[in-house]
Amino acid sequence: MRYVVAVKQVPDSGLVEVNGDGSLRRAGVPAVLNPYCEYALGRILDSRLPGDEVTVVTMGPPQASAVLRRCMELGADSAYLVSDPALAGSDTWATARALTAFVQRHIPDADLLVFGRQTVDGDTGQVPYEVAQLLGVQQFAYVTDLESSGDGFTAVQDYGDMRRRCTVPRGSVVAFSGVDPRGRFASVSGRLAAAGRGIVTVDRVALGLGLYSVGTKGSPTVIEATRRVESTRRNRKVVIRDPATAAGLILGEAGAR
Repeated sequence: MRYVVAVKQVPDSGLVEVNGDGSLRRAGVPAVLNPYCEYALGRILDSRLPGDEVTVVTMGPPQASAVLRRCMELGADSAYLVSDPALAGSDTWATARALTAFVQRHIPDADLLVFGRQTVDGDTGQVPYEVAQLLGVQQFAYVTDLESSGDGFTAVQDYGDMRRRCTVPRGSVVAFSGVDPRGRFASVSGRLAAAGRGIVTVDRVALGLGLYSVGTKGSPTVIEATRRVESTRRNRKVVIRDPATAAGLILGEAGAR
């Protein structure tokens, strides 16, 4: 099986600020591998069989190659960087268009396209399904378990109030729902192996994309306004033994808000 795992370099979520135009200020902010992407990659690496190939791809500036290097240290076999100044400012639709063009031109025979549920900088969770729509393949969200089965895969999807076991045809898009708060650690052998592997860079022209189909020009999303939400929550602890008094306190607080 050949797996393609889409990953993203994101700013440290605890240090993110917003520019005047509503976009995220990334300059000077430490960047990391998106934890949802790391989790999805880890699930594929843990379940792959001998002969399987795992390719990672990310779209971003040249420095995004750092997360691809980390992916190879964790066990990915090859890596592609989709990078071009014209891609800057892409919304989810323009991003999906670029990733779709990459798959069609470079790995059209992929057996499975793998994503994390969302990214911690945008939190939209839209890209996996937009890629599936553009490719015209089936999509499977909230995947918790995945295993090879015959000529395809079997997945378990968890929708919160129900779980579903389903057959996933080859060429489909799956998005793992989980995240590992502890992260993953690369072994010494993994670091040494990754050091000798190159990263292939692909630009907009190589993908056959026009200037008006990518970046801000190809993004239908418009940011009307942004604002910082300040918490007004009051932290206090009270000890009440009488249920009626407790109910009155809660109703009073709710009315004040």
